[in-house]
Amino acid sequence: MSNGHQPEQQGVSPASSGPAGAHFEAQVGASYLLALLTGAEPRGLPGMVIDRIELQRASEGRPLDDVIVHAHDASGSTGVLEIQVKREIRFSPGDDVFRDVVRQIAAAARRPDFWTSRYELAIATAKVSARIAGPYQDVLTWARQVESAATFMGRVNRAGSGNDDMRAFVNTFRTRMQEAGAPHDDETVWGLLRRLQILVYDFTATGSADESLARDRASRALHSDDATHAGTLWTELVELALRIAAAGGGRTRVALLEDFGGRPFRLAGERRHANARRRLAEASEYALADIDDSVGGVVLLRHERLAEIRAALDARCYVEIRGNSGVGKSGLLKHFAKQQSAQARIIVLSPVRTTPRGFQQMRAILENDSLDRIYVGLAPRAQLDPVIELELGS
Repeated sequence: MSNGHQPEQQGVSPASSGPAGAHFEAQVGASYLLALLTGAEPRGLPGMVIDRIELQRASEGRPLDDVIVHAHDASGSTGVLEIQVKREIRFSPGDDVFRDVVRQIAAAARRPDFWTSRYELAIATAKVSARIAGPYQDVLTWARQVESAATFMGRVNRAGSGNDDMRAFVNTFRTRMQEAGAPHDDETVWGLLRRLQILVYDFTATGSADESLARDRASRALHSDDATHAGTLWTELVELALRIAAAGGGRTRVALLEDFGGRPFRLAGERRHANARRRLAEASEYALADIDDSVGGVVLLRHERLAEIRAALDARCYVEIRGNSGVGKSGLLKHFAKQQSAQARIIVLSPVRTTPRGFQQMRAILENDSLDRIYVGLAPRAQLDPVIELELGS
C-alpha cells in the first residue's frame, strides 16, 4: 500500500507496507484483473470494458496509484479509474490517512486531462463504519445526482436534509484541499466529490462475500471441465497482482492470458454480453424512474430508516421492508439502487416492466441469443432466513 508521506512521484511496493496491507491491496488488484480476464464491467466504471490494469504507477503521474483501470464504453469513449487502497480509513477531521488521500486527490485534479475526460477516483477500504456506509456514501450519491454545486451545498447544509455527519465530511474534505494548496471553493469540492467513490471490500472478514464472489467469477473464467480450479485461479491472480505491483507494471487481457499459459487448467473464451447488459440497464432506469420518492418536488430522505436498513444489512444477508401502501418502501429501495449504480450496473424489476411470455421473449428483447437463462425469483420466506423485517410507519 502506498505511503501517503512519500513524494508524489515515487511508487511504493505493497510489500513494504506489511503482509496484511499488501495482501488486501493485492486482492483488490486481483479483482480487477479477474474482471479483465472475464470481460466483466469494472466496479466503479459501470457500462465500460477494461482495456488494461496498472498497479503502483505513481511514477507515471497517477497520484492514486494502487490500482489504475483504463476502459472504454460502447461508443468508444475512454475512462480512467484511479484507486487508492487503504485497509483502514476513518474520513474524520483527525484522520491522517484521509489527509494524505485528499492531498493525492488534489494532485489528480491538477492533471490536464482530469476535468475534460471521464476520470473517476476511488478509495478502497476493508474497514466499514456506520458513517462510511451511510452519510458519507449519501454525500457522494447526492454530489453525482444534483445539477449544481449550489444545489448540493444547499441540500447538505439545510436542516432536516443533510445531517451533522454529512456536513463534517464535506467540511473536512474542503479543509484538507485547502491544506494541500488546492482550490477549495464550492464548485471544486462538488466537482471532486461527484467523481469520488468509496469502495468497501470485505476480503479481510471471515466468510468474505467478496472472496466468494471472486471465486465464483473465477469458475466462470475457466472451461466448464476445469471449474473446480477456481480457487487456484483466484489465488494465482492475487499472487500475480503482488508481482505486478512490486514492479510497477500493468496488464492487458492478451498479456494476462500469456501469464496463465501452460497451467493445468483451461480458460474459457471471452464472454461479453454488452447488448444484454445495456438493455437490462435501460429497463432498470425506467423502473426506477417510475418510483416517485418526492412530495411537492422535495425528496424524502428518511435518514433514520436508511440507517436501520444499513444496520440490518450489516447483520444479515436479506432485509424485508414491510409497510402499508404509500409509506415509502419503494423510495427507500430507489435510494439504495441509485447509490449502488455508481459502482456497478443494477437490475431493478417492476411488475409493469417485466417481460411477459417467458424467457424466450426476454432473450429476444435483450438481443442476445447466447444468453442461456436468467435466474430471477423470489424464494419462499422460509428460504430467506435470516431475515430482518422493518415495519415502516406512515
